[in-house]
Amino acid sequence: MEIIEKNYRSPIIQEVLVEKERLIDTGMLHFETSMAGHNERYHRGETSHTIHVWWARRPHSAMRSLVFSSLCKDKSEAASEIMAKLAMTCDDKTVELARNIIKKEYTEPPKLLDMFGGGGTIPFEAKRLGLDTYSIDSNQLSVFIQKCNMLYADSINLSEAVKLVENTGKKILTNLKRRTDWLYPLRESSSEELFGYIWTYRLTCPHCGEKFIISKRPWLSKKKERRVAFVSKIEHKGVETLEVKDLQDGQTCFLPPWERHTGVLHCSRCGEIINHVNVFDGEDVMTAYVKNRSRAGKEFCNADQKSAIPDGTQISEEENRLLKQLNISLPQSELPVWSGVVNPALYGIKTHKDFLNRRQRLFLLYLIDELVNSFSEISKEGFDMAKFVIGALSSLIDQVVDWNCRLSMWIPQNEQVGRGFCGPGIAMLFDYAETDQVLGGPANLWDKLKRIVKGVKSFENCEGTITVKHAHAQQLPFKDDFFDAIVTDPPYYDNIYYSILADFFYAWKKPILEKMEPELFSGEITDYNYELVASSRRVAAGQSAHEEYCKQLCLAFKEAARTLKEDGVFTFVYSHSSVNGWEAVLRAYRQSEFFVSSVQPLSIERRGRPRAVLSQAVNTCMTIVARKSKDKKKSITIEDVLKKTRKYSNEFGKFLIENSGWQQADAGLAVIACIVGVLANASCVRGIDSDAAALLQAAKIIKSDYPEFTIKVRDSI
Repeated sequence: MEIIEKNYRSPIIQEVLVEKERLIDTGMLHFETSMAGHNERYHRGETSHTIHVWWARRPHSAMRSLVFSSLCKDKSEAASEIMAKLAMTCDDKTVELARNIIKKEYTEPPKLLDMFGGGGTIPFEAKRLGLDTYSIDSNQLSVFIQKCNMLYADSINLSEAVKLVENTGKKILTNLKRRTDWLYPLRESSSEELFGYIWTYRLTCPHCGEKFIISKRPWLSKKKERRVAFVSKIEHKGVETLEVKDLQDGQTCFLPPWERHTGVLHCSRCGEIINHVNVFDGEDVMTAYVKNRSRAGKEFCNADQKSAIPDGTQISEEENRLLKQLNISLPQSELPVWSGVVNPALYGIKTHKDFLNRRQRLFLLYLIDELVNSFSEISKEGFDMAKFVIGALSSLIDQVVDWNCRLSMWIPQNEQVGRGFCGPGIAMLFDYAETDQVLGGPANLWDKLKRIVKGVKSFENCEGTITVKHAHAQQLPFKDDFFDAIVTDPPYYDNIYYSILADFFYAWKKPILEKMEPELFSGEITDYNYELVASSRRVAAGQSAHEEYCKQLCLAFKEAARTLKEDGVFTFVYSHSSVNGWEAVLRAYRQSEFFVSSVQPLSIERRGRPRAVLSQAVNTCMTIVARKSKDKKKSITIEDVLKKTRKYSNEFGKFLIENSGWQQADAGLAVIACIVGVLANASCVRGIDSDAAALLQAAKIIKSDYPEFTIKVRDSI
């Protein structure tokens, strides 16, 4: 792979004293970190990311390079080469070279904090580099993931653990398959080729009595010129069903009874509007079987619901028996009724037990029972090993929750199953895919087990130490002047509501994980009181979600400044598409002791071949580098702001496009981030009404240079 040798130094927003400079001040490697993100994206199963579900995690490779450059005081070409290699590889030799450089520069291992730990990528790489690492998060599930991946791993023999994870996982899945044979009556007769069941709902029209299907997605396959879809069929007494059809030219599929792009449902017979749709007021209808076949693609056929699933009474009796045996209850925690964010709650899916059908739910209880039994068995040999092994294998629950529920979509374009909880919010589905996950179809648990084992193999007992705490950034549990660097990737304003997504997993992992971490899993759901996201639903009537977010972010920045050493570096990874999202960040910097020294843009997850389609960025973020200073911030004129905008756009933005393969929208975002740094270092902007207005003026200049760039003016969700 070609590597660009020339590295453009990112614009210097504020000069730092020579003795405070670190490698990060020489400019990040925009091209190499993009390649790192691409490479990791297409080598899934080789990092901790493929074990537990968490959202918006950055690639290990890019974060490894970022951590090193934030601590390294050596600014030589040799150090820069190591930084580049860290972004491209995790070979022992390169990591050891990086560790040795840091060792020579500090009398004791430097202390690093990630104040928004999330999925734990930054602390994982900081620990690997030999640092004294600290990580906190306000979400209990995040804290557990980090403890499992780092703390538990430190107390055991990892080579033994890998074997035990694999062997225990195979035993659990073998038992699970045996115990659930009766739940899937067609397993044996189909020679296990039948792995999928497509479901929808049927309601009775209150106006005409028609029993009609409310599916929104009629297609089963649009792959390689195949056109397999449902067509409507009316049975006796006005009951509508769906029939699988291989459509020929001119034939039409089932027409959903919904107004397009709205939530308005019409009866397919009388045309009247059905208000207050609740899927549990109707009935679940199995509409198709999905089978593996010897040639490419899947086979679809009409379903016989009575022969495909046991009687509901039998399922309920077994569910009650298992619940009693496990001494637990089904989750009763309620979903927030939140249009646009938690849509299922608007249509009858009210609790964390309702988003699974009865068979999916019982399958999950069998899995939990197997995990509980295995935990008890391994604990006899060692509690620490049991925590690590079953902690890792508890992510089998993640796979069931995410890929086998009422919110798991069948994707006709590639004939696969889609995740239910990929974020940012949770969509409502009126048709969903149920899979038999102990067979060989999409999203099966055997493949998940292989990824878990590969992920565990990436762990190592390294020199670095790790402290993980359940705490929040607005009140850090650390003393003053404690950290040499704070490197963190926080929630991006209102992009993702982590606690809402996490609760779907927390509610079902609680029965096993509370045995390991009773304090973390004492509540019904995770605690969102200190979650730093902008939300109109989490402020009192008449209050501004934007102002509350700004207030909380300012508190977090002041805490970061308090706990950071005088010569420390604050490395803050962030991005947003709205003016409010950026205005909140610049306000937090302005009200703290921090001065932004530079902005290092990272485009770390790209699709396609590295060189041919580098312009297709899917995840661009900015690394804002700052230092503490007692200097008083001075005002700046809007004319100076716009002058700097033209300079950064003409020089830096152009470089990113021509030399690092960035597309216009991303280059424009990098320039606006630099302007945020300029505004953050000023006490105010003279000649204009507000910071938001100044950002919009700068955005106009950037858009004239890069038409694909845009920034939105909108309130928080």
